[in-house]
Amino acid sequence: MTGAVISRLKHGEKLLIPTAQTVLHEDDVIKAVGSEDSMKQLAVLVGEQIEGDLPLEVSQEIESILLTKKDMINRSLGNLNLQRNFGCTVTRVRRSGIDLAPNPELQLKFGDKLTVVGEKEGLQGVARLLGNNAKQLSDTDFFPIAMGIVLGVLFGQIHISFSDSFSFSPGLTGGILMTALVLSAIGKTGPILWSMSGSSNQLLRQLGLLLFLAEVGTSAGANLVQTFQESGLLLFGVGAIITLVPMIVAVLVGYFACKISLLDLLGTITGGMTSTPGLAAADSMTDSDIPSVAYATVYPIAMVFLILFIQFIARLIL
Repeated sequence: MTGAVISRLKHGEKLLIPTAQTVLHEDDVIKAVGSEDSMKQLAVLVGEQIEGDLPLEVSQEIESILLTKKDMINRSLGNLNLQRNFGCTVTRVRRSGIDLAPNPELQLKFGDKLTVVGEKEGLQGVARLLGNNAKQLSDTDFFPIAMGIVLGVLFGQIHISFSDSFSFSPGLTGGILMTALVLSAIGKTGPILWSMSGSSNQLLRQLGLLLFLAEVGTSAGANLVQTFQESGLLLFGVGAIITLVPMIVAVLVGYFACKISLLDLLGTITGGMTSTPGLAAADSMTDSDIPSVAYATVYPIAMVFLILFIQFIARLIL
């Protein structure tokens, strides 16, 4: 009803880890985890919200457990039934820097970090079930990466004709992007995991950014002097205005009207501009993953529409 998860319960002097059959009594104190809205709804449902924390018994612990077993990928929390099998409760699931509210329908992905509360023996059983192997999480398997690139290149060669005068092709960038979105949503095909470790992701990002900047600089530098001689500062001034004005308007509307946090705005704006160098600049200013997550959310949509509209506008002009 509220989206909150009850992780601990104090009944009299007893501290319990609640189950689905636990009965609440008047004056019980519960420890709940969830968003600010879910906490408010829970307070309306059960009673007054108070400050403080509930300690754990000596035999109880809270642990962060990594999902690294291939057999557990795409399994739902309800299907694992950790409460009945191990007496443990999942209070939150962290995926790619985002905290997800645990619910029975939530499908787990490779690399998810589950915060679990329970007895020590039960936690050990959950760790064995999910894998909890940090080394495996950091290992890099280049076969899925290479296969994804090959499939993306092949998909990018497809031409879709709507009429004799208009046809559409995703192209190299669009093909790889769309293929990556589909494979990431699938998560796993047999023994193949369509995911990258954090270290390999960071390596490819930095390498790709360096190659991109080198190519852009090499192409632009060859005609830089000639462009200055022909257009002077006018062309650069117009380009600066076209770039800055939408960004400033987006920041003002997002921050003051939509109440979006500054870190989310940094990722959203750079993603909307499909500006990887902009994301690199934003990442260098903070240790948080929030800009990268917002960028990854917006970037695919912006890139797909960019590819579509460029071809559509070109057809209209020509």
